Amino acid sequence: MKNDAAQTYQDADGKSAPVRIVAVALAVSLLGACATPAPPPPPPPPAPPPVERIPYRPLPPGGASYVMQMPGKDANGQRITVNAGRSHDETVWHFRSAWNVAALNCTAAQYQPILTAYSSYISDHSSALKRVNDRVEARYRSENGGRRAGILAREEHMTSVYNYFALPPARAGFCRAALDISNRAIAAPPSEPEAFSRANFALLEAPFETFFTDYERYQRLSAEWDAQYGERYGPSQPGWVAVQAARNNGVPVPNAENDPAATLAKPTTAAGAVTDQETGADVPVVPVQENFVSQPVTQPVASEPEDNSPS
Repeated sequence: MKNDAAQTYQDADGKSAPVRIVAVALAVSLLGACATPAPPPPPPPPAPPPVERIPYRPLPPGGASYVMQMPGKDANGQRITVNAGRSHDETVWHFRSAWNVAALNCTAAQYQPILTAYSSYISDHSSALKRVNDRVEARYRSENGGRRAGILAREEHMTSVYNYFALPPARAGFCRAALDISNRAIAAPPSEPEAFSRANFALLEAPFETFFTDYERYQRLSAEWDAQYGERYGPSQPGWVAVQAARNNGVPVPNAENDPAATLAKPTTAAGAVTDQETGADVPVVPVQENFVSQPVTQPVASEPEDNSPS
Protein backbone atom coordinates (compact mmCIF):
# COMPACT_ATOMS: atom_id res chain seq x y z
CA MET A 1 0.00 0.00 0.00
CA LYS A 2 1.43 3.44 -1.05
CA ASN A 3 1.43 6.46 1.30
CA ASP A 4 1.84 10.16 0.27
CA ALA A 5 4.53 12.47 1.75
CA ALA A 6 2.38 13.55 4.66
CA GLN A 7 1.69 9.99 5.54
CA THR A 8 5.28 8.61 5.21
CA TYR A 9 7.19 11.50 6.85
CA GLN A 10 7.97 10.67 10.45
CA ASP A 11 10.08 12.30 13.12
CA ALA A 12 12.79 10.68 15.11
CA ASP A 13 10.28 9.02 17.38
CA GLY A 14 8.50 7.58 14.44
CA LYS A 15 5.56 9.91 14.80
CA SER A 16 3.97 11.50 11.78
CA ALA A 17 4.84 15.21 11.02
CA PRO A 18 1.66 17.01 9.70
CA VAL A 19 0.89 18.47 13.13
CA ARG A 20 4.33 20.11 13.25
CA ILE A 21 3.89 21.60 9.76
CA VAL A 22 0.62 23.20 10.78
CA ALA A 23 2.25 24.62 13.89
CA VAL A 24 5.08 26.16 11.90
CA ALA A 25 2.65 27.78 9.44
CA LEU A 26 0.61 29.21 12.29
CA ALA A 27 3.73 30.69 13.88
CA VAL A 28 4.76 32.36 10.63
CA SER A 29 1.31 33.90 10.18
CA LEU A 30 1.35 35.23 13.73
CA LEU A 31 4.73 36.85 13.14
CA GLY A 32 3.37 38.51 9.97
CA ALA A 33 0.39 39.86 11.90
CA CYS A 34 2.68 41.46 14.45
CA ALA A 35 4.84 43.20 11.79
CA THR A 36 4.42 47.03 11.24
CA PRO A 37 1.97 47.68 8.36
CA ALA A 38 3.17 49.69 5.35
CA PRO A 39 2.34 53.42 5.63
CA PRO A 40 -0.57 54.64 3.45
CA PRO A 41 0.33 56.60 0.30
CA PRO A 42 0.65 60.36 0.81
CA PRO A 43 -2.43 62.46 -0.03
CA PRO A 44 -2.48 64.16 -3.44
CA PRO A 45 -1.15 67.73 -3.48
CA PRO A 46 -3.80 70.47 -3.19
CA ALA A 47 -5.25 71.78 -6.44
CA PRO A 48 -3.68 75.06 -7.58
CA PRO A 49 -5.85 78.11 -6.91
CA PRO A 50 -8.06 79.07 -9.85
CA VAL A 51 -6.52 81.62 -12.15
CA GLU A 52 -8.48 84.89 -12.09
CA ARG A 53 -9.61 85.85 -15.56
CA ILE A 54 -9.27 89.61 -15.88
CA PRO A 55 -12.03 90.95 -18.15
CA TYR A 56 -11.41 93.46 -20.87
CA ARG A 57 -12.27 97.01 -20.00
CA PRO A 58 -15.80 97.72 -21.33
CA LEU A 59 -16.04 99.43 -24.71
CA PRO A 60 -18.32 102.39 -25.47
CA PRO A 61 -21.18 101.70 -27.89
CA GLY A 62 -21.00 102.43 -31.58
CA GLY A 63 -17.26 103.03 -31.63
CA ALA A 64 -17.71 106.19 -29.58
CA SER A 65 -14.90 108.01 -27.82
CA TYR A 66 -13.74 106.50 -24.52
CA VAL A 67 -14.49 109.83 -22.85
CA MET A 68 -17.52 111.76 -24.02
CA GLN A 69 -19.98 114.25 -22.60
CA MET A 70 -23.60 113.05 -22.48
CA PRO A 71 -26.54 115.46 -22.34
CA GLY A 72 -28.16 115.46 -18.95
CA LYS A 73 -31.83 115.19 -18.05
CA ASP A 74 -34.23 117.70 -16.58
CA ALA A 75 -36.48 117.15 -13.58
CA ASN A 76 -38.97 115.33 -15.80
CA GLY A 77 -36.36 112.93 -17.12
CA GLN A 78 -36.13 114.55 -20.55
CA ARG A 79 -32.77 114.95 -22.25
CA ILE A 80 -31.47 118.50 -22.33
CA THR A 81 -30.42 118.59 -25.98
CA VAL A 82 -30.66 121.04 -28.83
CA ASN A 83 -34.10 119.59 -29.50
CA ALA A 84 -35.47 120.31 -26.03
CA GLY A 85 -38.22 122.86 -25.61
CA ARG A 86 -38.81 123.33 -29.33
CA SER A 87 -41.99 124.91 -30.66
CA HIS A 88 -44.28 123.23 -33.22
CA ASP A 89 -42.60 125.16 -36.03
CA GLU A 90 -39.14 124.25 -34.76
CA THR A 91 -40.16 120.61 -34.65
CA VAL A 92 -40.96 120.79 -38.35
CA TRP A 93 -37.64 122.46 -39.10
CA HIS A 94 -35.59 120.14 -36.92
CA PHE A 95 -37.26 117.19 -38.64
CA ARG A 96 -36.37 118.62 -42.03
CA SER A 97 -32.80 119.19 -40.82
CA ALA A 98 -32.44 115.66 -39.48
CA TRP A 99 -33.77 114.21 -42.74
CA ASN A 100 -31.27 116.38 -44.60
CA VAL A 101 -28.42 114.99 -42.50
CA ALA A 102 -29.60 111.46 -43.24
CA ALA A 103 -29.75 112.16 -46.97
CA LEU A 104 -26.13 113.35 -46.93
CA ASN A 105 -24.63 110.83 -44.50
CA CYS A 106 -26.57 107.59 -45.02
CA THR A 107 -24.92 106.81 -48.33
CA ALA A 108 -24.86 102.99 -48.54
CA ALA A 109 -26.84 101.55 -51.44
CA GLN A 110 -29.74 100.37 -49.27
CA TYR A 111 -30.32 103.94 -48.09
CA GLN A 112 -30.98 105.43 -51.53
CA PRO A 113 -34.72 105.89 -50.70
CA ILE A 114 -33.73 108.46 -48.06
CA LEU A 115 -32.37 110.90 -50.60
CA THR A 116 -35.27 110.23 -52.96
CA ALA A 117 -37.93 110.80 -50.32
CA TYR A 118 -36.23 113.85 -48.81
CA SER A 119 -35.86 115.52 -52.20
CA SER A 120 -39.56 114.95 -52.92
CA TYR A 121 -40.53 116.24 -49.48
CA ILE A 122 -38.78 119.61 -49.83
CA SER A 123 -39.82 120.11 -53.46
CA ASP A 124 -43.46 119.05 -53.08
CA HIS A 125 -43.95 121.14 -49.95
CA SER A 126 -41.65 124.08 -50.58
CA SER A 127 -44.38 126.67 -49.97
CA ALA A 128 -45.53 125.15 -46.68
CA LEU A 129 -41.96 124.74 -45.47
CA LYS A 130 -41.14 128.34 -46.40
CA ARG A 131 -44.03 129.57 -44.28
CA VAL A 132 -42.68 127.59 -41.34
CA ASN A 133 -39.19 128.97 -41.95
CA ASP A 134 -40.46 132.55 -42.12
CA ARG A 135 -42.25 132.19 -38.79
CA VAL A 136 -39.13 130.74 -37.13
CA GLU A 137 -36.97 133.56 -38.55
CA ALA A 138 -39.43 136.17 -37.30
CA ARG A 139 -39.21 134.76 -33.79
CA TYR A 140 -35.41 134.81 -33.85
CA ARG A 141 -35.41 138.45 -35.01
CA SER A 142 -37.80 139.36 -32.25
CA GLU A 143 -35.91 137.54 -29.52
CA ASN A 144 -32.46 138.78 -30.61
CA GLY A 145 -33.23 142.43 -31.35
CA GLY A 146 -32.97 142.59 -35.12
CA ARG A 147 -32.57 140.77 -38.39
CA ARG A 148 -28.80 140.38 -38.39
CA ALA A 149 -28.63 139.23 -34.78
CA GLY A 150 -31.54 136.87 -35.42
CA ILE A 151 -29.82 135.32 -38.44
CA LEU A 152 -26.59 134.74 -36.50
CA ALA A 153 -28.41 133.26 -33.53
CA ARG A 154 -30.41 130.92 -35.72
CA GLU A 155 -27.36 129.87 -37.72
CA GLU A 156 -25.54 128.98 -34.51
CA HIS A 157 -28.54 127.00 -33.30
CA MET A 158 -28.94 125.14 -36.57
CA THR A 159 -25.25 124.25 -36.62
CA SER A 160 -25.81 122.50 -33.30
CA VAL A 161 -28.88 120.74 -34.71
CA TYR A 162 -26.99 119.45 -37.72
CA ASN A 163 -24.00 118.35 -35.62
CA TYR A 164 -26.32 116.54 -33.24
CA PHE A 165 -27.93 114.46 -35.98
CA ALA A 166 -24.53 113.77 -37.60
CA LEU A 167 -23.27 112.00 -34.45
CA PRO A 168 -21.35 109.00 -35.86
CA PRO A 169 -21.85 106.52 -32.98
CA ALA A 170 -25.64 106.72 -33.46
CA ARG A 171 -25.39 106.52 -37.25
CA ALA A 172 -26.62 102.95 -37.76
CA GLY A 173 -29.88 103.38 -35.85
CA PHE A 174 -30.43 106.86 -37.26
CA CYS A 175 -30.09 105.67 -40.87
CA ARG A 176 -32.47 102.79 -40.27
CA ALA A 177 -35.05 105.14 -38.78
CA ALA A 178 -34.69 107.58 -41.68
CA LEU A 179 -35.03 104.72 -44.15
CA ASP A 180 -38.25 103.57 -42.53
CA ILE A 181 -39.72 107.08 -42.70
CA SER A 182 -38.55 107.49 -46.28
CA ASN A 183 -40.06 104.23 -47.49
CA ARG A 184 -43.40 105.18 -45.97
CA ALA A 185 -43.21 108.65 -47.53
CA ILE A 186 -42.55 107.12 -50.94
CA ALA A 187 -45.37 104.60 -50.56
CA ALA A 188 -47.83 107.22 -49.32
CA PRO A 189 -46.58 110.79 -50.00
CA PRO A 190 -47.66 113.03 -47.13
CA SER A 191 -50.18 115.73 -47.96
CA GLU A 192 -49.59 117.67 -44.72
CA PRO A 193 -45.84 118.21 -44.27
CA GLU A 194 -46.16 119.75 -40.82
CA ALA A 195 -48.27 116.91 -39.45
CA PHE A 196 -45.93 114.37 -41.04
CA SER A 197 -42.90 116.03 -39.46
CA ARG A 198 -44.38 116.14 -35.99
CA ALA A 199 -45.63 112.56 -36.19
CA ASN A 200 -42.25 111.17 -37.20
CA PHE A 201 -39.75 113.37 -35.40
CA ALA A 202 -39.61 111.10 -32.34
CA LEU A 203 -38.50 108.23 -34.60
CA LEU A 204 -35.43 110.20 -35.65
CA GLU A 205 -34.64 111.12 -32.04
CA ALA A 206 -34.97 107.57 -30.69
CA PRO A 207 -31.57 106.25 -31.91
CA PHE A 208 -29.81 109.07 -30.08
CA GLU A 209 -31.63 108.39 -26.81
CA THR A 210 -30.67 104.73 -27.21
CA PHE A 211 -27.05 105.70 -27.72
CA PHE A 212 -27.04 108.06 -24.72
CA THR A 213 -28.53 105.35 -22.49
CA ASP A 214 -26.04 102.74 -23.72
CA TYR A 215 -23.15 105.14 -23.24
CA GLU A 216 -24.19 105.92 -19.68
CA ARG A 217 -24.21 102.18 -18.99
CA TYR A 218 -20.68 101.99 -20.44
CA GLN A 219 -19.64 104.82 -18.12
CA ARG A 220 -20.91 102.90 -15.09
CA LEU A 221 -19.33 99.59 -16.08
CA SER A 222 -16.00 101.13 -17.04
CA ALA A 223 -15.87 103.06 -13.76
CA GLU A 224 -16.38 99.76 -11.90
CA TRP A 225 -13.60 98.15 -13.94
CA ASP A 226 -11.27 101.06 -13.26
CA ALA A 227 -11.91 100.84 -9.53
CA GLN A 228 -11.24 97.09 -9.42
CA TYR A 229 -8.52 96.59 -12.01
CA GLY A 230 -7.28 99.99 -13.11
CA GLU A 231 -4.28 100.33 -10.82
CA ARG A 232 -2.66 97.12 -12.03
CA TYR A 233 -4.14 96.40 -15.46
CA GLY A 234 -5.28 99.83 -16.62
CA PRO A 235 -2.16 100.87 -18.56
CA SER A 236 -2.74 98.00 -21.00
CA GLN A 237 -6.26 99.23 -21.86
CA PRO A 238 -6.70 102.10 -24.37
CA GLY A 239 -9.88 103.28 -22.67
CA TRP A 240 -8.27 103.56 -19.25
CA VAL A 241 -5.33 105.47 -20.74
CA ALA A 242 -7.74 107.87 -22.50
CA VAL A 243 -9.68 108.48 -19.29
CA GLN A 244 -6.51 109.25 -17.32
CA ALA A 245 -5.33 111.63 -20.04
CA ALA A 246 -8.65 113.47 -19.96
CA ARG A 247 -8.59 113.73 -16.17
CA ASN A 248 -4.98 114.69 -15.72
CA ASN A 249 -4.19 116.72 -18.82
CA GLY A 250 -7.45 118.51 -19.53
CA VAL A 251 -8.03 116.75 -22.84
CA PRO A 252 -11.14 118.24 -24.54
CA VAL A 253 -14.17 115.99 -24.18
CA PRO A 254 -16.31 115.79 -27.32
CA ASN A 255 -20.09 115.98 -27.28
CA ALA A 256 -22.87 115.71 -29.82
CA GLU A 257 -23.11 119.43 -30.50
CA ASN A 258 -19.57 120.57 -31.25
CA ASP A 259 -17.52 118.34 -33.55
CA PRO A 260 -19.26 115.08 -34.51
CA ALA A 261 -16.12 113.78 -36.23
CA ALA A 262 -14.31 113.82 -32.86
CA THR A 263 -16.83 111.60 -31.08
CA LEU A 264 -15.25 108.33 -32.21
CA ALA A 265 -12.58 106.36 -30.37
CA LYS A 266 -10.50 106.86 -33.48
CA PRO A 267 -11.63 110.33 -34.63
CA THR A 268 -12.44 110.59 -38.28
CA THR A 269 -12.16 113.55 -40.62
CA ALA A 270 -15.26 115.25 -41.90
CA ALA A 271 -15.50 114.99 -45.67
CA GLY A 272 -16.91 118.49 -45.83
CA ALA A 273 -20.19 120.30 -45.39
CA VAL A 274 -23.17 121.38 -47.45
CA THR A 275 -24.61 124.82 -46.74
CA ASP A 276 -28.31 124.94 -45.97
CA GLN A 277 -29.70 127.62 -48.28
CA GLU A 278 -32.51 128.50 -45.87
CA THR A 279 -30.50 128.97 -42.68
CA GLY A 280 -26.90 129.37 -43.85
CA ALA A 281 -25.73 126.66 -41.47
CA ASP A 282 -23.34 123.97 -42.63
CA VAL A 283 -24.64 120.41 -42.76
CA PRO A 284 -21.68 118.16 -41.83
CA VAL A 285 -20.80 115.18 -43.97
CA VAL A 286 -18.98 112.65 -41.78
CA PRO A 287 -18.19 109.37 -43.55
CA VAL A 288 -18.53 106.41 -41.21
CA GLN A 289 -18.52 102.71 -41.99
CA GLU A 290 -21.78 101.77 -40.32
CA ASN A 291 -20.88 98.21 -39.24
CA PHE A 292 -17.18 98.78 -38.58
CA VAL A 293 -15.89 99.76 -35.16
CA SER A 294 -12.24 100.81 -34.97
CA GLN A 295 -11.71 100.25 -31.24
CA PRO A 296 -8.63 98.28 -30.21
CA VAL A 297 -9.36 95.38 -27.87
CA THR A 298 -6.27 94.55 -25.83
CA GLN A 299 -5.71 91.66 -23.43
CA PRO A 300 -5.35 93.03 -19.89
CA VAL A 301 -1.71 92.79 -18.85
CA ALA A 302 -0.56 93.41 -15.29
CA SER A 303 1.85 96.27 -14.80
CA GLU A 304 5.21 95.39 -13.32
CA PRO A 305 5.40 96.46 -9.65
CA GLU A 306 7.77 99.30 -9.02
CA ASP A 307 11.15 98.25 -7.62
CA ASN A 308 11.77 100.55 -4.65
CA SER A 309 14.72 98.59 -3.30
CA PRO A 310 18.07 100.47 -3.09
CA SER A 311 20.32 99.85 -6.04
